[in-house]
Amino acid sequence: MPAVFKALALLLGAGTIAAIAASSGDRFAHREVAGNRFEVPADHLFDATISWLPAPGQDSFVFLFQPNPKPDQIPKHRVLVQRLSRFCPGDASQMLRIACGQEQTSVSDGPPYEKVQNELGSWSSDIYSVDTRPGENGVKDKRQIAYCQLFEPNPVKPEPSNLCTTFWAYDGMMLQFSFDETELPRMRTMKAEAMALLDRWRVR
Repeated sequence: MPAVFKALALLLGAGTIAAIAASSGDRFAHREVAGNRFEVPADHLFDATISWLPAPGQDSFVFLFQPNPKPDQIPKHRVLVQRLSRFCPGDASQMLRIACGQEQTSVSDGPPYEKVQNELGSWSSDIYSVDTRPGENGVKDKRQIAYCQLFEPNPVKPEPSNLCTTFWAYDGMMLQFSFDETELPRMRTMKAEAMALLDRWRVR
């Protein structure tokens, strides 16, 4: 083989090895929130900006349960991880007061559930977990576990949906994720999955 082709082959080989090494190094991204450090698989991170949602702060990140199969559409089940202290103390909702530890409740996060339209309009509602036992006055206690908004079809979400959002405190962090109202029976399982993924990615 002529020397020039040998040199070219060596350069191409070195370039391929370098590309593989770079790809390997890019497979994980370091994230740190409230003193918790994570090595998150790159294909589970969601860095795109959604126009009607505030961008995550520098000390927060968004991850997905599964890599997004359709990059041109908003993926389901985005989990936003932020510092809990950014929101506490807070009084915007019962869900926030519970997350901040300002309100205690014996009501679990369900089921059973009850949907109540709120004062914002017919497109907005709250989901409550309802205690199965009547209280002293005969009225069952309730606990807000999510709020929902009706979305019409649009380019990034072709089908109409009633998108619900829940958030809760975990290890000094506020975890927040959205799901379709039809997935409400799986909400508790999905919350557990979100925490399990963070535990799996945590740097000890």
